[in-house]
Amino acid sequence: MIDADWPAPLPDFTNPAVDTRIRIGTRTFQILISPVIRDGSDEPDTDLVQLMVVYEGRPLTLHDLGASTARCSTLWSYLASKLTEATVDFYDPRPRAPGEPNPRLGCWGTRPDLLDVAAEDDCSLAVVIGISIWRVGARPRSGPQEFVRQLGAELAEVLAYWVLRIEQDRAQLHRPASGA
Repeated sequence: MIDADWPAPLPDFTNPAVDTRIRIGTRTFQILISPVIRDGSDEPDTDLVQLMVVYEGRPLTLHDLGASTARCSTLWSYLASKLTEATVDFYDPRPRAPGEPNPRLGCWGTRPDLLDVAAEDDCSLAVVIGISIWRVGARPRSGPQEFVRQLGAELAEVLAYWVLRIEQDRAQLHRPASGA
């Protein structure tokens, strides 16, 4: 899974806090979530959590699931919203400087093996994400293990939604036109 072609090294998941496989329809996904890293990446008073979804031995992209280009941005927005909501619900974070989000989400970008065969868009983004939470004034409702467990549940829900929407889109394409 480690690929030197990534612009930044992939997170180290040798000792994940969450490592689970889920089956949705005919597909099996592996969800990996790091433990909460306190004061990681040279940011004081910040927690960092990294997550990755693996499908067929590689970080998952919507391209792997056959999503249409028109659908990909909506599906990525849904993922970002659900992860942000889960983080805000758990941490109850205070705002950072004006205009600076808390939490912050970051993605590792397009999976390198798709650079030559797919457009660099939301369909080719790998589900390798970092979530950074500024802790000053935050009121986490429980411990870090509960947070990563909650993120895993949110990811499973998002994956099920992604598969459902993509399958619905495919069915819509193959539906005979009304009145024909």
